[in-house]
Amino acid sequence: MEFRVLKYFLTIADEQNISRAADLIHITQPTLSRQIMDLEEELGVQLFERNKQNRKFLLTEEGTRFYNYAQEIVQLSEKTVEEFKNKDSEIFGKIYIGAGETSAISTVAQAFSSIKQKHPRLEVNLFAADASVISERLDKGLCDFGIFVGYNNAEKYEHLILPQKNVWGLLTHKENPFAKYKSIKRENLLEHYEPIMISQQALAKKELLDWFDGSTERYNIIGSYNLLFNASIFIKGKVCSALTLDGIINTSSESDLRFVPLDPQITSDVVLAWKRGVKLSKQAQLLLEEIKRAC
Repeated sequence: MEFRVLKYFLTIADEQNISRAADLIHITQPTLSRQIMDLEEELGVQLFERNKQNRKFLLTEEGTRFYNYAQEIVQLSEKTVEEFKNKDSEIFGKIYIGAGETSAISTVAQAFSSIKQKHPRLEVNLFAADASVISERLDKGLCDFGIFVGYNNAEKYEHLILPQKNVWGLLTHKENPFAKYKSIKRENLLEHYEPIMISQQALAKKELLDWFDGSTERYNIIGSYNLLFNASIFIKGKVCSALTLDGIINTSSESDLRFVPLDPQITSDVVLAWKRGVKLSKQAQLLLEEIKRAC
């Protein structure tokens, strides 16, 4: 299995069309078709469903599994090449960061802006996901850093606490009665039986479960989310409110949304983490040093 063939496979999967993929790769379509057929023969599975009517190439179930592996192999290979190409006198390449949704990433953004002024060829690759996926990518070497809300997922890594703390609260529509509250008590949610969405990992945090008095069974929990932007569409549609962190979604006076903190207040530290015992790339080390100065 050749590295270039993996990139061919990924291009076809992304384009869903072998003619466009061949044009992008700058090889002929018959040559590309033969390379993919040889790959399928080597693996012993069919990677694509070929639709002759619309000429679409859609991934099979086995193709989807292989796509995830191929992406990781290509990303790790490119990351490794970048690290070894860096010379002492010139620092360039990508810094890979996996992060949950948090406004505290602004510290990282400011640090990156500062080092990019001195090293203009630096790039940053941001990957948004929940803590379990970020942790997995850190373990596999696909991310230089992971940003976690709280300590739960960062204890096995080297880490530092970013300056900003996140406050938990209720994101609601501006016409919802709760939008006028200064803070939200759990009795308020019970009294009005407010429909709520909660992030998939929120209740794994002890402080939040304690706020709900140990159980959410009495509350009107209608669903969960892992990206607040998607949940905010439900809120704008007046379907529900959402328990979330502050500073992620625009809640200015021009917005239809309002953020109301919980009472008693719950705050969470935001942690920047990296693999223990692994030497960071030059560009990642440069960013870390800049962030440490800000902390």
